Amino acid sequence: MQLKTKLSIIASSLIVASSLAAEDYVSVQFVQYDESDDRASVSTPSIEFSKDFGVDYNLKLGLVADSISGGSPTWFDTTSGASAYSRGEDIHKDDVAYGNVEYDDKRVAGSALFTTRFASRDELAVGLNYSRETDYEARELSAEYLYYLGSSKNQSLSLGLSYQFNNVLVECIENEACDANSGASQTLDVNVVSAEVGFTQILNQNSLAKASIFYSNEDGYLSNPYMNVVRSYNPNSSIVDVVAENKPDTRVSYGATLQYIVALTDQISSNSTYRFYDDDWDIMSHTISSELYYELGRSWILGAGLRYYTQSEAKFYRAGYFGDEMYASSDERMRDFDAWGYKINADYLITNALSVNVGLNFYDQQDTFNATYYNIGLKYSF
Repeated sequence: MQLKTKLSIIASSLIVASSLAAEDYVSVQFVQYDESDDRASVSTPSIEFSKDFGVDYNLKLGLVADSISGGSPTWFDTTSGASAYSRGEDIHKDDVAYGNVEYDDKRVAGSALFTTRFASRDELAVGLNYSRETDYEARELSAEYLYYLGSSKNQSLSLGLSYQFNNVLVECIENEACDANSGASQTLDVNVVSAEVGFTQILNQNSLAKASIFYSNEDGYLSNPYMNVVRSYNPNSSIVDVVAENKPDTRVSYGATLQYIVALTDQISSNSTYRFYDDDWDIMSHTISSELYYELGRSWILGAGLRYYTQSEAKFYRAGYFGDEMYASSDERMRDFDAWGYKINADYLITNALSVNVGLNFYDQQDTFNATYYNIGLKYSF
């Protein structure tokens, strides 16, 4: 059973990302992301190349270069400067502040995805990802198998597995994760195993639905090397310690995603998603998003989206001072908060081979910060 043309395009890009697209192309994109209050600013140019080899094989290659700058909020000792490593013991409370500490970095990342379609038209996609920045190196192996339940292709199962083995460079200043407290740097490991199982059902010629469950196990140095906490061991004393945060070195998470895509008319399609997440850090989150796409004539596709996110607080988070608790973090990403996201975008077909896309997004996190980011890109099909 075939869906309407516009819906099938959305489905192939949003639901069955590993499916072979009958298209060879080169895509160049640029994304600019800026947070309020002089926080993070990220400039990201990228390029993607896709090539079909017959009808059974496809290769995708990607390259991304990030330039990151701005400030990250954390505790620090003002007498030694506004730095993430402005830590120490026996500091007077009046010399401790919470605010942005400046940073800048560059990241280069590359990816490769090779997809094979078998005689049954089932698909196997194998991927490699690598990224490197000054203090972080990430490597990932992934595989996804798409299995059709019957010759009609109305139902399919997908199984995805990935393994990440990452390295973090940590400055050992008042950081108990290090073997020594000399101030020398140390490289620590992070390993992540993830799995996802999905079921996709074409409901009729206008709609389809997907349900999936996922699981992830993280092990290693999971703290942020730039985040500090304040420890006050005597509530009657004005002397405190500013030390590196300490999150648990394991994290198990799981959840489920529901997605529904429908062609409302010949020109209008919608994509709605709900995602549930839970982990053993006591963070539970819910995400609801909905996007509308409108095909205007033969050349334009207009889109708009709304997203709501809410999460609970990690069991080791506190905005204020800690005592002698083993795990302690004032990382704002660990707090409970609500956030809204808004987006508009447009795709314009210049010729049959060349198209341009632009998008504008606004993110508003409750009582914390907001962010604006836009993207612009060109795609050439050959």
